[in-house]
Amino acid sequence: MSYFEEMTQKAREVVATAAEKARGAADSAKISAAIIAEKRELDKNYRAIGQWYACEHKEDVPEAIADVIAAVRASQEKIAELQASREAAESQEASAQAEGTVCPVCGKISDSKFCPHCGAPMGE
Repeated sequence: MSYFEEMTQKAREVVATAAEKARGAADSAKISAAIIAEKRELDKNYRAIGQWYACEHKEDVPEAIADVIAAVRASQEKIAELQASREAAESQEASAQAEGTVCPVCGKISDSKFCPHCGAPMGE
């Protein structure tokens, strides 16, 4: 066997080994991705069960999860308060828009071309 034939044979072996390792790594990555996807699905299902339970059992809550249910209800109340304050701010901004233009920098209302508070151009 000549030197070039020997080198070609070794190169083929190296390429075959590298290809086999790459296939193994790709298979491992696919399996890892499938595991992560299933864990996400499992978490989604657990959340659905918890949400259903919290909605169905408003009064008769077991002692073991009473704190968690209380935290969920507190969060729901806080979200409702924040949504109400956002709606109030939006309606206030809408009424302010009728009176003049809101400054994009400081938020003050004016009907001039430049903000009298910070000097920024009001935009048209």
